[in-house]
Amino acid sequence: GEVWSHPTKKVVAASAALVGLYSISLGVLQLTVGRSHSELVDSLTLGGNFGLTTLLYLLLRRVDDCLARAAVFTFLSGVLQPYSSVLFEWAHAPAADSADLRCRSAAACAALDAAVANGTAPPPPDGSLPCGWAAAQQLPCLSPIVYTWVGVVSSATLAGGTALYATYFQTWSYRSILATSQAALFLINLLDNVFVARLNLRFGVSDVAFIFGDEVLVGVLSRLQAMPFLIYAAKLCPPSVEASMFALFMGLSNFGSAAGQYVGSALLRFFGGVEAPAFERLGA
Repeated sequence: GEVWSHPTKKVVAASAALVGLYSISLGVLQLTVGRSHSELVDSLTLGGNFGLTTLLYLLLRRVDDCLARAAVFTFLSGVLQPYSSVLFEWAHAPAADSADLRCRSAAACAALDAAVANGTAPPPPDGSLPCGWAAAQQLPCLSPIVYTWVGVVSSATLAGGTALYATYFQTWSYRSILATSQAALFLINLLDNVFVARLNLRFGVSDVAFIFGDEVLVGVLSRLQAMPFLIYAAKLCPPSVEASMFALFMGLSNFGSAAGQYVGSALLRFFGGVEAPAFERLGA
């Protein structure tokens, strides 16, 4: 009762309810008909993102126009940076007990062929890539252990980025940090093309070293970009709803990143698609 009787609290609660309802609806839509009606779902997703942005701005501007624009920016900064998990799917090695044998070594494939011939092992499933196919083409085939350590390093870079901001960048304006970090992130993300084209191997940089270096740079720059906005968002939160408004900011940031993945998948389909397990059009 107190929430809905207070004008500011009512607007913040309504905004949070709107974001929650849309995120649940979008998730259900993707899970139920995302594969069978992909073009329709892509159109609804893009239209829904635009609708959420508009309604969110109209709601929050009743409290403060600057607050409304900051909330919209938080969401759109994730949506307008589309990404996909396809690079991970291409680069990682399947689990040891997986039926996907593309990353097995030549010796392991020879042993498997002998076991199949002796009837002690089942043949590979129909439609799968030949045993050792990815390893023979020098594709990354990075193990789950490598990606586990990448996650650890990614978490550590958050602290490094925070320390770097506190030591050297507090005097920079928000626009300067945003522009510089965004330009740097754009250039670093182009390194994915180097990874896919296997150019890192030509320069003597192993896949493990390359992916760790990329993760460190992206993590530090992302943190540098986020730090001033987090401070700015905390200052924008209206009295009596500071915690709720800051939670809404963080929710919009996380949901924007998730919505960006949906947009990334839609763009992949629009440009012809990249299908596992061969990922033939990945370099295009």
